[in-house]
Amino acid sequence: MSFTAREISDIQFDNAPFGRRGYAKAEVDAFVSRIALTLAGKDTVTAAEVHHVRFGRPLLGRRGYDEEQVDEFLDLVERQLAQSSGLRPASATAEGLDR
Repeated sequence: MSFTAREISDIQFDNAPFGRRGYAKAEVDAFVSRIALTLAGKDTVTAAEVHHVRFGRPLLGRRGYDEEQVDEFLDLVERQLAQSSGLRPASATAEGLDR
């Protein structure tokens, strides 16, 4: 599946399940915005950056984004960016994720 900049801009993630903090929403949103800009030719996020990105946790008592949803989305984006640059995605060559 290939994403367009518009599709990336419109992406939404669920809140983390109860009992989990998830990823800090502002950090995820900022990185997803950079990905959209990259697909529009206005930024230069690489597959490696997507593979190695780390997000903080929201404040105690708040829920962030569902980690599994965000990670699955980033895996797809990583593959797309790697393919467009002619590289193999790091997730295809390494076990586990850095996130």
